[in-house]
Amino acid sequence: MEEIFDILDENGDVTGETAPRSYVHKNGLYHRTAHIWLIKDGKVLLQRRSHDKDSFPGRLDISSAGHISAGEEPLTSAVRELYEELGIKAEPSELELLGKISRHYVKEFYGEIFDDRELAFVYLFTGDFEMSGIKVQQSEISEVGLYTLDECLELATDDDEPLNMREIELLREVIL
Repeated sequence: MEEIFDILDENGDVTGETAPRSYVHKNGLYHRTAHIWLIKDGKVLLQRRSHDKDSFPGRLDISSAGHISAGEEPLTSAVRELYEELGIKAEPSELELLGKISRHYVKEFYGEIFDDRELAFVYLFTGDFEMSGIKVQQSEISEVGLYTLDECLELATDDDEPLNMREIELLREVIL
């Protein structure tokens, strides 16, 4: 069953309209996502997206991220995504909202236009975790690893990578 998203107006407010994921990305409709960043020993945890993903297959990306389902609250979505993708059971109090970032890109994947216009709720996971305890969701992620902030900044300058410079700058404030 295809995910259904709330559609946002130009101010980032929910309009009351919903649409399926494929329609949203084909038509560039404004919607919400939750981005959760994890830091271990001063390094950033990045996931390598599965080669089956509909956008940026096989690329390094945010520690954990996902779309916010219609009617779902951003924090609830962030807790859910962290558990689904990495097997980390977090309490809502362990997620700190770093900010909201509006982003828009249009790219072609598998011969189809992917028009992604999203409002990302950017969180930092403040709980403790061990790399050995991470259980990746194979359909979403092929592997995880720790990267320096400089490595993340370099990746964010490449248009073929999904990392966003504004989010990396938010992390810089936390790490330094």
